Amino acid sequence: MRTDQNFIDGRFRDGSVAARIAVSDPATGACIAEVPAASEAEVRQAVEAAQRAQRDWARLPAIERGEYLRRFAEAIERNAARIGEALARESGKSLQDATNEAVYAAQITRYHAEWARRIEGEVIPSDSRDETILLQREPIGVVACLIPFNYPVYTLLRKVAPALITGNTVVVRPSNNTPTSAFEIARAAAEAELPAGVFNVLTMVHEVAAMLCQHPAVGMITLTGSVGAGRTVLDYCKANIAKPSLELGGKTPAIIEADADLEQAASAIAASKTTHCGQLCTAIERVYVQASVHDRFLALLR
Repeated sequence: MRTDQNFIDGRFRDGSVAARIAVSDPATGACIAEVPAASEAEVRQAVEAAQRAQRDWARLPAIERGEYLRRFAEAIERNAARIGEALARESGKSLQDATNEAVYAAQITRYHAEWARRIEGEVIPSDSRDETILLQREPIGVVACLIPFNYPVYTLLRKVAPALITGNTVVVRPSNNTPTSAFEIARAAAEAELPAGVFNVLTMVHEVAAMLCQHPAVGMITLTGSVGAGRTVLDYCKANIAKPSLELGGKTPAIIEADADLEQAASAIAASKTTHCGQLCTAIERVYVQASVHDRFLALLR
């Protein structure tokens, strides 16, 4: 059975407590891995490591941070098969879909690496004579990244890559349902030689995750999850005026008008509900159909 260690300050570490979190095969229910249940002390260590690393990371020219991200993307791509295997076992995805997700994660990391040339300030005319206003964008600091179970590899890099290129450091809390793929990403980060503390990954129970979100050094919390989880994160943000970045579940609608290609619409809507068992943000939850084509469309959908 697979066992993993938390990735803190550039090193994989055994947990300071004996408690572990079991990871199950969604097809059989069998335990396929155990990951650490991080203690509050370990979370503090990770946040403090990220805070220390952030100062030097932010001082690097953006183009140098971009080079680190390019190496990170290359490491993910090189290890896409291994990442995909871990993801397939923990999520129930096909091996092809899981491996493709790792490839897409490498692509979005490479995309954000190119933003190094686009991080710009502004020169603003002043109302006063002999004065020019310069606007320079500064990093937020430490970002807590809360990752969902449905696309845990792609979503992880979609949060981490823009944070890193803009001079922030991250503490990643993957879903306890799909954590092993996040530790494979941590191995890619180590292979790419990201500076210690810039990228940290820990698994933890909900109560400890709440402590991470309320740590005074966390300047931003990014979550992909349910509306209820989003409300909870907003409450956590209030204490330290942390910035929230939320992608929450909703009721994704489709609108079918009389001149639509009804066969294509029915096929696409059905696919949205069956891809990854409908566990994705674009799964159609409700359909509005123009009355004149209602019966025809319904027959096709059935």
